[in-house]
Amino acid sequence: MRPILMKGHERPLTFVKYNSDGDLLFSMAKDHNPTIWRADDGTRLGVYKGHNGAVFTCDVTHDSARLVTGSADQTVRLWDVRTGEELHRWSYREPARSVDFGEGEKLLAATTDPFMGEPPKIL
Repeated sequence: MRPILMKGHERPLTFVKYNSDGDLLFSMAKDHNPTIWRADDGTRLGVYKGHNGAVFTCDVTHDSARLVTGSADQTVRLWDVRTGEELHRWSYREPARSVDFGEGEKLLAATTDPFMGEPPKIL
């Protein structure tokens, strides 16, 4: 196995995740731009534009149709993987630290950081 250098983020990475088939890699970073890569050769396929803060986490559906991201901008966002369209946005009073699709992908869990007197939460 040879290492692949993927260049594209302008700030440090915070999280990476393969899809279930292992052919796509999603990277989150402090540059606000979740990015999708072809795992076998490192080709950048696209960037999901919209966050206004560091993106800490993501999860992707089993069929790789939907991506969910959590950010310091106090939002969790649902994206269409193929088109990059933002499908839904949930806003909170705290940074979103982790996200995870539930079994069957009909439920979504998110956690937030303690912030400005607000306690951490599981949503």
